[in-house]
Amino acid sequence: MSNHSFCPMELCLERSKGAPLQLDLDVSWGPECRDLITPYIQNTETLRCDSIVAVEDFTQTLPNFPQSTPNLRSLILEHAIDYPTRDPSTDPFESFPNTVTSLSLYDIPLYPSFLEIGTLTTLTLHHFEVRPPLDAFLDLLEGNRLLEYVDLTIDFDELPSPIPRHRDVIMSQIRHLSIACVDARIARTIVSSISLLRGSRLEITVYSGGAGLGLNDILSGTSVAQLPNLSLPTFMEYCSSPRNVRLAGPDGTFSYSHEWDDKDPFQGAPFMEFSILPLTNVRKVYLWHCVSPIFFHASSLPALEKLTIDGDPDSSHLSVLFSNPSASPLLKTLKFQNCAITEEFMEELTRFASDRKNTTSTRLHRVVIAPRDGKFPTTDSIRRLGKHVPIVEAGVEWVEPADPAQET
Repeated sequence: MSNHSFCPMELCLERSKGAPLQLDLDVSWGPECRDLITPYIQNTETLRCDSIVAVEDFTQTLPNFPQSTPNLRSLILEHAIDYPTRDPSTDPFESFPNTVTSLSLYDIPLYPSFLEIGTLTTLTLHHFEVRPPLDAFLDLLEGNRLLEYVDLTIDFDELPSPIPRHRDVIMSQIRHLSIACVDARIARTIVSSISLLRGSRLEITVYSGGAGLGLNDILSGTSVAQLPNLSLPTFMEYCSSPRNVRLAGPDGTFSYSHEWDDKDPFQGAPFMEFSILPLTNVRKVYLWHCVSPIFFHASSLPALEKLTIDGDPDSSHLSVLFSNPSASPLLKTLKFQNCAITEEFMEELTRFASDRKNTTSTRLHRVVIAPRDGKFPTTDSIRRLGKHVPIVEAGVEWVEPADPAQET
C-alpha cells in the first residue's frame, strides 16, 4: 500500500494531538502502518489488530508493545482466518499497563503476559483454532477478581477424564458469563470452578456434535450457593429444537442450549430434568414448539400462574394438563399461539376450565387463542368456554415477544 493511501489517516492523527485514540489496524499493512502510527501510539486507549498471521507480524508493526501504550484500556487481537496458528511458546509481550480493563482474543494464544493482567473487567475469548490449556484459562479467571463480563466461544486442549478437582472455588464478581463449546465437559468444569454473584446471568451453549451431556451432568457438583441465579427462578422458557431451557428471576438468569443432530444420544428423550432445577417459585412458563415430552406435575410447578404454548404441543402436554385440573392450583392464564385449534381441542379446554372452576379455589381467569393460518375456533365453542372463563381472547393477532419473560 502506498504512502499516499495513508494521507487521510495521517491528517486525522495529526489533528488528534494528545487526545485518546482508538486504533483499528490491519497488521498486513506492514512497515507503512508502523511508521504512520509510531508518533501517536502512546495516546492509544483502544487497540484492535487483525490479520495477525505470526507473532513477528505484530511485533514488527508495533515495536516495544505494550510498553509503548501506557494508557491502553482495551485490547482486541485477531488472527487471520485459515492461516496457520502461532507457536504459543514464544511470548512477544513483557507486561501490560495496569490501565487495561478489557481483553478480547480471537484465536490468539494465552501467553503468560496475558495471565499476569489483574485489572480486567471484560474478557472475550473465541478460541477454536488455538486451543489453550484449561488451567491457563482458570489462572486468568482467578487472577482477575474484578471481571464482570466473560464471553467464551472456546475449545480447550484435550480434557482428562475424569477432570481432576484440584482448585478451590473461584469467588468472582462476574455478572454475565457466556460459554459456548463443543465439549460440554468444558462448561461443567468452568461452572463448577467459580461462584457467581446474585443477580448474574449465565448462558451455556453446546454445539451440535458435542459430547452428549444432559442438564444434570452440566450442573453436577455445583451448589446453589455458587449459582444463586438458580435459587429462586420465577420464569421458565423451554424450546425443543435447539433444546433450550432458560430460568429467570430476581436472583439472575440461567440458560442452557444444546444444538443437537441425528447422532445426539439425548434425541427423543425428555430434556427437562426437574430433579436438579428448583421450580417451586416459577410463576410463568413459556414453551416454544415443544415436540418432545415435558411432564407437568403439581409438585414441580406449584406456583404456576401462566402457561404459554407457542406452536403445536406434544399431546402429552395437554393430556397431562387437561386430565388433572387441580394441578398447579394457582394457574390463572392459558395462552395458545401458532397452534392448530380444533373443535375437539376446544371441547377439552372447556371441560378443563369447568372442572377447574369446580375443584380449585383459583379458576382460570383468561384464555388467549391465536391459532396459525387464521383458523379460529367457532363462535359457539368460544361462547361455551366463556361460561367458565371471564376473559376469552380469540383471533388476536400475535406478535412474538422480544423477551417472553416480560410478556404480559
